[in-house]
Amino acid sequence: MNGRSLNIFLVDDNDIDIVVNTKLLKLANLDAEILSFTDGPSSVAYIRKNHSELCEISNILLLDIQMPSVDGFETLKIFEELPSEVKNAFKVFMLSSSIDRSDIEKAEQDPLIIKVLEKPLDVYLLKRLVGIV
Repeated sequence: MNGRSLNIFLVDDNDIDIVVNTKLLKLANLDAEILSFTDGPSSVAYIRKNHSELCEISNILLLDIQMPSVDGFETLKIFEELPSEVKNAFKVFMLSSSIDRSDIEKAEQDPLIIKVLEKPLDVYLLKRLVGIV
């Protein structure tokens, strides 16, 4: 990590969504390191391995709801096993291109999730939700 005060973890199995959302985040002029992962368990493994550094800065976790093998909800269960100080260093958002209302309602009921955001990512909404603007 490069000493910035914000990390954005983008977790999505779709490479095109990662490219588009990374570009949108960069265009928003966020002074953030953007880390992308194509599956949830690898993102949580990275967080677990680097937890001491991550606890010292702000982190945003953008987690796709629908992914093969381990979806966003299952990834969130793995994330919830992390120590409280690690979880507290993160603001968690779910990303969805789904119109499946049950997925969105399930995500909105989880106390760890701040909000469900539609794809492509509205970075200005994200900035407002995390208090950057």
